[in-house]
Amino acid sequence: MKKLMVLFLIFIILFSILPSFRCFFPFSVEVEAEKNIPGNYTNGEFYEESYLNYLIDNGYDSKMATSEVKVDLTQFTKSDEMMVSIDNDSINTGDRGIIIWQFEIKEAGFYNIEVMYFPIKGTNSGIERKMYIDNKILFKGMEQIVFNRIWDNGQILNKNGNEILPTATESSEWQRVYIRDSQRRSLKPYAFYFSEGKHTLSFESLKEPLKIVEITLKAAPELQPYNEVIKQLKQKYPLYSGKNIIYQAERIDDRTLGIKKSSPSIVVGSDYSSPNTVPYHPYKIKLNTIGGNSWRTVGDFITWEIEVPEEGLYRLSFRGRQNVNRGIKSYRELRINGEVPFKEASKIGFEFSGTFQNYVCGDENGPYLFYFKKGKNTISLEVVLGDFSQEMAEVEQSLRVLNEIYRKTIQITGLVPDKFIDYEIEKKIPDFREKLKIESERLYKVVDNLVEITKEKGDKTVMIEKMAAQAAELSENAENVVLELSSFKQNISGLGTWMLYISEMPLEIDSLTLSAENAELPEPEPNFFVKAYYEIVRFISTFFVDYTNLQTEEDIGKDAVKVWISSGRDQAQIIRSLIDDSYSPISGIPVNLQLIPLDVIIPATLAGTGPDVVLNVSQSTVMNFAVRNALTDLTEFDDFESVKQKFYPSALKTVTFDNKIFGIPEQQAFMMMFYRKDILDELGLKPPKTWEEVKRIIPILHMNNYDFWLPNSIFSSLVFQYGGDIYKGDGENYGIASGLIEENAMLAFEELTEFFTAYKLPVTVDFSNRFRTGEIPIGIASYTTYNQLEIFAPEIKGLWSFAPVPGIVDSNGNINNTIVSDTSHCILMESAKNKKDAWDFIKWWISDDIQLRYAYALEAIMGTAARYPTANRNVLVQLAWPREFMDQLLQQFESSEGVPEVPGGYMTFRMVDYAFKSVVTDGQNPREALYLNIKEIDKELTKKRKEFHLSYIE
Repeated sequence: MKKLMVLFLIFIILFSILPSFRCFFPFSVEVEAEKNIPGNYTNGEFYEESYLNYLIDNGYDSKMATSEVKVDLTQFTKSDEMMVSIDNDSINTGDRGIIIWQFEIKEAGFYNIEVMYFPIKGTNSGIERKMYIDNKILFKGMEQIVFNRIWDNGQILNKNGNEILPTATESSEWQRVYIRDSQRRSLKPYAFYFSEGKHTLSFESLKEPLKIVEITLKAAPELQPYNEVIKQLKQKYPLYSGKNIIYQAERIDDRTLGIKKSSPSIVVGSDYSSPNTVPYHPYKIKLNTIGGNSWRTVGDFITWEIEVPEEGLYRLSFRGRQNVNRGIKSYRELRINGEVPFKEASKIGFEFSGTFQNYVCGDENGPYLFYFKKGKNTISLEVVLGDFSQEMAEVEQSLRVLNEIYRKTIQITGLVPDKFIDYEIEKKIPDFREKLKIESERLYKVVDNLVEITKEKGDKTVMIEKMAAQAAELSENAENVVLELSSFKQNISGLGTWMLYISEMPLEIDSLTLSAENAELPEPEPNFFVKAYYEIVRFISTFFVDYTNLQTEEDIGKDAVKVWISSGRDQAQIIRSLIDDSYSPISGIPVNLQLIPLDVIIPATLAGTGPDVVLNVSQSTVMNFAVRNALTDLTEFDDFESVKQKFYPSALKTVTFDNKIFGIPEQQAFMMMFYRKDILDELGLKPPKTWEEVKRIIPILHMNNYDFWLPNSIFSSLVFQYGGDIYKGDGENYGIASGLIEENAMLAFEELTEFFTAYKLPVTVDFSNRFRTGEIPIGIASYTTYNQLEIFAPEIKGLWSFAPVPGIVDSNGNINNTIVSDTSHCILMESAKNKKDAWDFIKWWISDDIQLRYAYALEAIMGTAARYPTANRNVLVQLAWPREFMDQLLQQFESSEGVPEVPGGYMTFRMVDYAFKSVVTDGQNPREALYLNIKEIDKELTKKRKEFHLSYIE
């Protein structure tokens, strides 16, 4: 009896706590109250918070106005910087400024807004606008309205049995779209309320020019559920009963008539894992899939134009895989002939799978049937968040609140609080407890929803749970934030990373299939023996196939230009494709492109097997070769003067020695001043333009426990801002001695070290992370940091910008904000057998068109993080930079400076660093520290100049 009582008590205890641990069991016990879906819902639809509040404030009940209002585009007002031209009834708008239209509403109510547009040729990026109604941004989504361009995927060409990556070309087409959430958090178009009377609609250009053909206010068609739609379709059209019709997803043939996409970043790829992927070869390059990780961004779509043999109702399936995000479905909105056929098609889920699967569009009741007419039809898949839209919006909202709490906290405690001090957090941040409690509850509900969607509790939920648990604990004991500040920051950063991870919806497609409702589909994967056979063949091929040599069979035996590159295989494949497409067929000059490490160039050259041309060589390596007489002076070519016009003088200066130029610039990077607009606005500060202004804002930042980031590598730029130079001498004598002994350089060094001694700036930080969290809201970093922040800090998108670095005010009141740049080059070896052909290749390679195509292709394959830091000024203005950033970038480019590499120059910045540490760490006098280290610099310069038989000072 006692045993039964004990067992009964254990059962009761387990039953009471089971709901808290339901995710660890294969079944679930739910409390009725937990079935209520949390979040921003109204009328059964989920909305982002600011949009939801707008709808509620205007009494939205899902009913739309019945009237249609067409805006007269030709009647407009505009800001001065907006360039506008009228083309019949259409209107061409520029890439900056605001345009405003007025219209009259006779029936008060909610309207969707349909825009018919035509993309005007610009850069590679999407078209972005900020939208105003009656001169107001009514909710957050209006801050970024995206109009897609359309790109033709291009033809796949074959060279030597290997297929060449097709070049996407823009396909300019009229498009009709409803204004909707660019993040696809809501599947419906935005609904705008208009009272009776006159109103205005404004577009502010953020990116790219745009031709607008029509703007119409009307109700968008309401999507019906599948059960209702299919009843009507079955009464009109027959069920298809023929053989399976397979369409290749990556190439055009007799069945797949065309492939178009919203971005050139969506690329075709090679799959070697499955012999069932068509076409397939165990070691040659066969482009047999499209998408994958390059097709993951919300709003991106692929459209296939296909030939359908007969009218009827078909089952639609895709052979593909989603093998990137484990435990996550990738969602797509499906359109047939430009229309979403029914409600369920607005979010088709593709589950995770390590191997290829046959994804049949359908639900638990069976496959969906789709109507296709005879002849040409289109099938489109667009990336949407699907079931994760609510969780994304909830976490995004929570992240904003938690970031604000963190920033307010460090304003009180600093980054390294003293655990023995009572900071009175609750008094100074009155809503501290309440906000953390709300966010904890919100995040726990997000965890519950994620478990319901993914059917598992793991790496997708652990970060949110950690943040939720910490928020709950701190809401009970606010003063503990002093002890947990570091982990609090890490958990907030983790939420930002989670947002980035969950918002990416990759999907790789091999083929599409139209079939009868119950037809048997081909096996997506081969059997074990077939797969094993091809794996063995592929392994054996590695002993015989030279993957570093990208020369084609047609070029073997010919007097080809030998080109080496060490960047990477993706870059080499792009260059090979460009050569085969645009250089060798036109010039008649064969090119042998090889992937080779740079450190073998000199040994190979001495052995007589070296290259003619080398790409992407750092400026220091260029000069190492030049002083050894291994490079050709490019000024000896008659047309060099015309070639150099493409570049800023600073880019060529880095590879100039003895009035000779030994490289043509490919890339040029320099520093910019990044700043958080939201935090500076909060503090009433403006981005500083001079170092004196920097000194004035640092105390204000410190008073609020913020900081300023200044890398000590800015020293060389400060020397030029003060009118100095790094080295003495001219022509062949440049670099004969250090120029840091001069008064200008001494002043620059004093200025630099003062920031770290008197103003206590941090010496080393992870700037990107601290900028993201707001701890360092302003700092100096390479402009390529933009690429990193754009990708890895989505939570601060639109809250930051960059500007030229601060400078020194000269006697005329002008600001000298010179910045020293870093460059990489292509070089022509002195041992080249045919310099004329090699120079011809270099001119082709650095031409505007080829560099632009290379930059586009690089970003297409690797994403925004690989945006090309081109040295070609004509190419730079055509890259996909937002106008706000491009203007600042061009300003700083004009003030860029190059420091020629000199023999022994590596010692300069090593000794400057020693001097810097002596001052900042040991308190040594700046002038004395720099002076003592200059002696070592001069010794090394003299030693190296003797070695290379150059003039020197005894």
